[in-house]
Amino acid sequence: MARLPTTPSQTVGPFFAYGLMNADDARIAAPSAEGEHILLEGVLRDGKGATVRDALIEIWQADAAGRYPGKDPDADTAVRGFGRALTDGEGRFRFETVVPGASAGAGNSPQAPHFALGLFASGLMRRVTTRVYVPDTPELGADAALACLRKSARASLVAKWGAPDASGKRALSFDLRLGGEGATAVFAD
Repeated sequence: MARLPTTPSQTVGPFFAYGLMNADDARIAAPSAEGEHILLEGVLRDGKGATVRDALIEIWQADAAGRYPGKDPDADTAVRGFGRALTDGEGRFRFETVVPGASAGAGNSPQAPHFALGLFASGLMRRVTTRVYVPDTPELGADAALACLRKSARASLVAKWGAPDASGKRALSFDLRLGGEGATAVFAD
């Protein structure tokens, strides 16, 4: 009996724009949402530093008071708490949202203001998850997830404030790197 060679495993996509995206998915907070309205933007790079296009980035967040839409009945109804964005030809992504408030985690452990990110891209066999922390917040030192990481890994998860755009919204800049030198810390599912 003849033996056939094994075929390499393949990833699916990229076809995210066809079935998973709506025009306003990157707008997480409506203009009427409470809190500071900002842009969360960055560039996605692979382990060699090349930009990654056509990747899907999902984001989950609390409202400005640290309440999660769908979990807390008092959450700001003008904040969806979830959004999606595709990276463009230069690997850039952008969300319109508000700065999330500090919230309670598992066992009531403190969580600094952060965004939870999920990433899907060609070449990845599974979703990659990480967090983006808001800089200069007093809760950073007490965050349970950050406390579990080495200092260099913690630093890879804290965004930086950039210049405001033409409308006056401040930009929170966060670049993602999937491996290699300067890799963004990720969490196992």
